[in-house]
Amino acid sequence: MPEAVTEKLQKASSTGKVLQSESVSPADTGSGDLGAPLYVAWQTTNECNLACLHCIEESGPGKAFKDELTKEQTFDVLKQLADLQVPYLSFSGGEPMVHPHFWEMVEFCSKHEMQLKLETNGHFLTKDAAKRLRDLNIKAVQVSMDGGSRETFNKIRIHGDFDKMREGVANLKDAGVGIEINYSPTKFNTHEIGSAVDLAYEMGAYSFYTGRTMYTGNAVKTWHLLVPSDEQYRKYFATLHQKTREYEGRMRVYFHEMGLLEELRYRIKNPAALFIILPNGLVKLINALPFTCGDLRKDSVTQVWENFQEAWKRPEVKDFVERMAVEPKLTSELHRWVHLAS
Repeated sequence: MPEAVTEKLQKASSTGKVLQSESVSPADTGSGDLGAPLYVAWQTTNECNLACLHCIEESGPGKAFKDELTKEQTFDVLKQLADLQVPYLSFSGGEPMVHPHFWEMVEFCSKHEMQLKLETNGHFLTKDAAKRLRDLNIKAVQVSMDGGSRETFNKIRIHGDFDKMREGVANLKDAGVGIEINYSPTKFNTHEIGSAVDLAYEMGAYSFYTGRTMYTGNAVKTWHLLVPSDEQYRKYFATLHQKTREYEGRMRVYFHEMGLLEELRYRIKNPAALFIILPNGLVKLINALPFTCGDLRKDSVTQVWENFQEAWKRPEVKDFVERMAVEPKLTSELHRWVHLAS
């Protein structure tokens, strides 16, 4: 798959803690008549060592789903994806590096030449781990930073440590692993966005992602602490425009100014060729909607892919998105899954 396409798929995944995609041409990534997705974003576990104020998955210590996929189920899905020649995957969570079979999963992807991106909080990126990821040919590691200083980072990432995150990124750089940085804006860190972009470049990142923090998961309970004002967002994106120009040709600065509604309206007309696997094997159309289109504990990837393409045409999906125009807090229902039967 062309490099430009994989980059656009990364930006279209919306698996991070903010909406971070840009418009992606359906000619490049549309589901069309493909026999399988081009990209699978897999939330491997809901367990996490941190308990972030803005986490859209409500992950944290002891938060693993009771029905997360078994080892046998996990590798059955991986084998199907390999047999279907799905070229690109991402592992996220929770924190994917606490998954009990994380390294075996990465080794499987490497053996089957599946391009893999890791989305992590960076706290388990020891020197040995970074070298192992390099040796397993991982395409990129995206680390969540969410603050240009120790004070703001530690405020939003409960149990997190800014210095430990930076050490993990330094280990990736030393090992020669591609680095991406993800940043979620809040009322107490928007003023640091300029220094955060600078820091990302200093740490060796080749991409920087940000957008608007979503009203779902933990953010529903902490919104009064998190949501930037309109004026803060205006200054935030103005700085990002400036930084995009400043780092042109050196580091790619990607940010999504549009609100969630515009993104979802685009997706209804142009579904990207990707889906999201939840820790228990349910498959979502996109992270920002509650709809599921299959269960990989009992459905094949091929069946789920067929359901996925039909599900985007369902009136329930369009109606939900349009309701969001007058009820933007519907995003708080994203974990009340609605299964769209075929």
